[in-house]
Amino acid sequence: MPQLKISYRKLDELGFQCFQNGIRLHFDSVTLFREQSFASSFALSVIASEEFGKGFAIDEITFQARVGEGFHSEDEKTLRALLSDHKLKQGWFISSMFGIFAPTQLLRKYQKIQTEKNDAFYVGVRKGNHQIVRPFLVSKSKARSQVRMVNDGLIEFVQRRLNEECDLEVYDGLLRRRRLLKKLTKAAHALR
Repeated sequence: MPQLKISYRKLDELGFQCFQNGIRLHFDSVTLFREQSFASSFALSVIASEEFGKGFAIDEITFQARVGEGFHSEDEKTLRALLSDHKLKQGWFISSMFGIFAPTQLLRKYQKIQTEKNDAFYVGVRKGNHQIVRPFLVSKSKARSQVRMVNDGLIEFVQRRLNEECDLEVYDGLLRRRRLLKKLTKAAHALR
């Protein structure tokens, strides 16, 4: 496998783009929820959380490389995995937004969310019982729960960033804005 050509500048830009894309996907999921497209809203919200998770992971790898001895082979393996491993990105999202002491129910939910995301997008046949998977059967409450969890996590995260004195992270310029907080708060009211 060819070696990744990684630089701090490239990783900073990649992380920034992940956060920017995550915000766009999140607000698209809110719009889809309002339009009662619950399956698409649910799936897009999960993808948004994956983009945020990827951004947090890239930011952490870059930070550790800057304060340590540069990039290591493990960093390259993790970066490669972040480009395709959905569960890894989801795990980074949960740990970054809710900490290592995230509620047990949230951790359990995210263990099966990849399958649920696929079921929300694709018609198929379930393994084992061979039932037909119908994406349009995703309930309003399931979509609301997912979109609200991402939105509430973002509100809390942005509020924490606004209370800090300095911009240290790549995503501060994007996520540390009162206008974003206002937009997230407005979305929260639509999700109640």
